[in-house]
Amino acid sequence: MQIYLRQIIAFVVVLGMNCYGFSGSAAEDANAIVAKADAIRAPAGSYEFEATVISFDNEQTKSENGYKVYVKDLDHSLVEFVAPASEKGKSLLMVGEDLWIYLPNVKKPVRVPLNQRLIGDVSNGDMARVNFANDYSATLSGEEKVEGKDCYVLDLQAKSSNKTYNKIKYWVAKADNRPVQAEYFTVSGKSLKTCVFEDFRQEAGAMRPTKLVFQDSINKNKKSHLLFRNIVKKNLNDSMFTKDYMKTLE
Repeated sequence: MQIYLRQIIAFVVVLGMNCYGFSGSAAEDANAIVAKADAIRAPAGSYEFEATVISFDNEQTKSENGYKVYVKDLDHSLVEFVAPASEKGKSLLMVGEDLWIYLPNVKKPVRVPLNQRLIGDVSNGDMARVNFANDYSATLSGEEKVEGKDCYVLDLQAKSSNKTYNKIKYWVAKADNRPVQAEYFTVSGKSLKTCVFEDFRQEAGAMRPTKLVFQDSINKNKKSHLLFRNIVKKNLNDSMFTKDYMKTLE
């Protein structure tokens, strides 16, 4: 009887270890998928690029804004406003999880949240931070076919309250780990907007999405295109990522 009980206990222990091992492996696999998609969205290290945001309302162009963006090691970025002329002199600086905006009429950087709207349906964090793997914990919730592509479906939960979004549902292509689409949610679970990753082109040594289409979840007439071009890997000086440097762009 005692031998039989020991066998049952041993079986339960091994089963428990296997279950926990599977859960840990699944979590690791999910986070690895997100990290691979991040590496496709943007290069590692330091780089710069040009960006344009075109906002639409009922298919009519409402605004078009241009930016020059400098990124260092994923958690440092500087966004220079270059167009239209009325926006020149403004800039965004991200250091770690802190974000500031410089306004010429204020003459000093002001702290702003990553989830604040930059223009149209594009948030500050959409422009200044491409770091899903470090900002979110990922779980694999299933698989779906999107636009003919077999995709992993991942649930991303923010690791802290100061991230751009509280939760993201993320579709990543199984064949090549390309990001396909995402849906962004508020803390209450309300859908804010969706994003489709399009127009993959050779930039900075890899095929990367150069067009992100954001669709407002509440007002279906509103959407924004975030366009990237001229992504170039480049050594950038640490002095660029300071509040003092923002003043020099005025």
